[in-house]
Amino acid sequence: MRRTASLLLALLLAAAPADESATSRSAQAGGATVTVSIPSGEIRTGQPLVVEFLIDRPDAVGVRVPELRGTLGAWDVRKAESLPISQERPNRLVERITLATFESGEQRIPSIEFTLRDAEGRETTLASPELPVQVRSLLGPDADPTRIRDAKGAVDMPLEPVWFWYAGLAVLVGAMAALAWRWWSGRGRVSAPPEPPHARALRELEQLAALQLPQKGLVLDFYVRLSDTVRRYVEGRFAIRAPEQTTKEFLQAARHHPAIREDHQRMLAAFLRAADMVKFAAQRPGPAECDRGLEAAQGFVRESMPEQGALDAHESSSPSGAEAVR
Repeated sequence: MRRTASLLLALLLAAAPADESATSRSAQAGGATVTVSIPSGEIRTGQPLVVEFLIDRPDAVGVRVPELRGTLGAWDVRKAESLPISQERPNRLVERITLATFESGEQRIPSIEFTLRDAEGRETTLASPELPVQVRSLLGPDADPTRIRDAKGAVDMPLEPVWFWYAGLAVLVGAMAALAWRWWSGRGRVSAPPEPPHARALRELEQLAALQLPQKGLVLDFYVRLSDTVRRYVEGRFAIRAPEQTTKEFLQAARHHPAIREDHQRMLAAFLRAADMVKFAAQRPGPAECDRGLEAAQGFVRESMPEQGALDAHESSSPSGAEAVR
């Protein structure tokens, strides 16, 4: 009898419907796979939602991640970060963003397009699948805005004259205290200026040095990130649309730019051609050569930045940062 009851319980559990609220989906392209996942398929309005994109790619294939900021459909992007590459899974990239929305009902996390680049320079688009999320309103399912009643009119309440003066004095004192507090708390508060192109480039180069990608055998990823940082800096510093141009087109534009000195043009040409040899000609230099390429990029940024920016960079430089580059 006990064995029969156990068998019936197992059959009932097997026949029970599975939870279809998918919290992850995958898509493939160019031999790579992208998986988008969320902790739960249901949140409340305004609640942060952490979304992870796992990108598994073949060897010698670089991945370009778009800048995720601002808004994505009905979602506000609160934070976007690239997680460190794991030594156990060096071919997996992990991108994590934190979203929030105040739109209730079923919302969808939009598709994100990643660019794959193989050793021969061919590019393929890897698009993540959309993921549905049920957003519950904080007012509850029974809330009906049409049933909210209007405010009633003012009610006359007789007050003694002495209380009237006391109330007016209290309001006046409270207003003066609020104005004094706003003045005191806002004194000296200055909104942060936008990050200059040279400051962002030097920060990204320091982060790239800390990842130690050449020591992990990820030379292609190292040069893809290195050249992207330099091109973004040139775009912001000299107003040249570097990311959309080939190296030949970019060097031609730089040759006719009045603000780029001739020695900087030669430095850029040598650096970008060396990066193209790694990305498109399958060359794999050693860690020491990669460090020299990183130092060349940092030197180009420091030499071509505005004079005030060069002074600020010199004042903020530290010995620990120099050791990390080496």
